[in-house]
Amino acid sequence: MSGAYRAEAERVASLALPWEKLKNKKILISGGTGLLGSFFIEVARRRNELGDGIGIVSLSRRTRESDDTVTYLSHDITRPLEIGFKPDFILHLASNTHPEQYRSDPVGTITTNIFGCYHLLETARRWGSERFLLASSVEIYGDGKGTPMNEQFCGDLDCNTARAGYNESKRLSESLCQSYRAQYGTDCVIARLSRCFGYDEKADSKALAQFLAKAVAGEDILLKSAGRQAFSYCYVVDAVAALYTILLNGESGEAYNVAEEDEGLTLGDYARLIASFAGRKVVFDFDPSKNQGVSAANYAILDFGKLKAIGYRPLYTVSEALRETYLKYKNLG
Repeated sequence: MSGAYRAEAERVASLALPWEKLKNKKILISGGTGLLGSFFIEVARRRNELGDGIGIVSLSRRTRESDDTVTYLSHDITRPLEIGFKPDFILHLASNTHPEQYRSDPVGTITTNIFGCYHLLETARRWGSERFLLASSVEIYGDGKGTPMNEQFCGDLDCNTARAGYNESKRLSESLCQSYRAQYGTDCVIARLSRCFGYDEKADSKALAQFLAKAVAGEDILLKSAGRQAFSYCYVVDAVAALYTILLNGESGEAYNVAEEDEGLTLGDYARLIASFAGRKVVFDFDPSKNQGVSAANYAILDFGKLKAIGYRPLYTVSEALRETYLKYKNLG
């Protein structure tokens, strides 16, 4: 991550945000070895080069070598957490986020979201942390109605399926945050992330990641639907810029949609764009029986004007970011 994203981390670290709020503070992150968590830490490293003295403790099932910025701890976030320090800020980023995980481990998907959120909120309550940030999801809205969805949209979701466990557990996690805020005064903010992507050394079964893998391998892209879905997406760089913006500028108790600007392109259009990077084409291979872990939504475009109002501006378009990601896989893979 350090070599692949150093320049982008410097861009985010130089954004006009009140970074002084993080000076010499301790941040506890679940999912610190995931795509978003890893880049969040990279930005903190760049801030520490400027003398901010940010300390991060990362909780995940995988660990890495600790350094001056981050201490990696192995912990199953579904279990109670005992720590011997006060975390000034807590971020719950750990989650099953891939269709294959929803299909193969629906129970683990629910428990990671809900129990993880509960144990971290309990930590925030016990230590009197300054702020808790929950990484929620566009999936809480289910299928949209053909117009961009703002934070007041209540959603259209069939909850009586195993696939809905992800959506519903994210909804309940948001409710837990609001309940801790109401009952204990815990300062909570929520980031409702659109479908995120970026260069990642770990396997990813989400659609854009699969398209990119095919293109990098020089193969045609298999599209397992008609490709008419209209979704919001967010490059890891902009997603983390949004997380820092919400953490530092967000209003307590508020949820914020996170996305890039809508380019008016469908999933099929993005598949064709990615195929064009490699001089390949899109091949349709639609079999509903094989799509058990796939979202049933056909429209999920986010209105993120509320996030813009607190200072967020995307650094990339989806198309630009897809090309950047493709080039990273080609040059670093």
